[in-house]
Amino acid sequence: MASLNPSNPIQLFFSLYPEFTYDPSGQTMAQFWELSNLYSWDRDSDERADALAKMRDAIAQQFNAFYGSDADSLDGWYNLFQALQVQDIPDTVKGCKDLIRTIHVNICDLVDYSLGEEDDPPELHVSQEALAEYSRRQGKIYPRKDAYAEGLLGFLLREITGTYQGRRGKGGQRQGGRSNRRGRI
Repeated sequence: MASLNPSNPIQLFFSLYPEFTYDPSGQTMAQFWELSNLYSWDRDSDERADALAKMRDAIAQQFNAFYGSDADSLDGWYNLFQALQVQDIPDTVKGCKDLIRTIHVNICDLVDYSLGEEDDPPELHVSQEALAEYSRRQGKIYPRKDAYAEGLLGFLLREITGTYQGRRGKGGQRQGGRSNRRGRI
């Protein structure tokens, strides 16, 4: 394993499991699932749930370290849009917030790209449904309830495991029904 980089929360996470050989050039979540197999964690085990929560925290911390966590910082938005290779970046925070709502990208892919683990920029999916299908198929789901899912990162979260029911209506309930809040990315 390469020398430990204290500024890389994902590498720090994998260092907690010395029997696993972390590859900084590999995809983060694929390596997490390999780690889970190595340690023979059952799908519903407390060990797997705890490790997955720590992995997701590391992903969020890495995102925040690279792009920033302040949703009111134009610099953070510019960094994010440049990584996504978006042309015509708005010159206001409100414009950036409006634009990001139309973009569907997997957070795990975006973090891997920021770490130089992927050569090509992350795929921009044509719809929320396409992103949800991809995220479920790849096992790259990031929950909205994560403690670090605020600020800039929060604007990238999309409904993944539940059925999207539209924007929130009165009283905070989703229009058209209830939402499964567990899996979003």
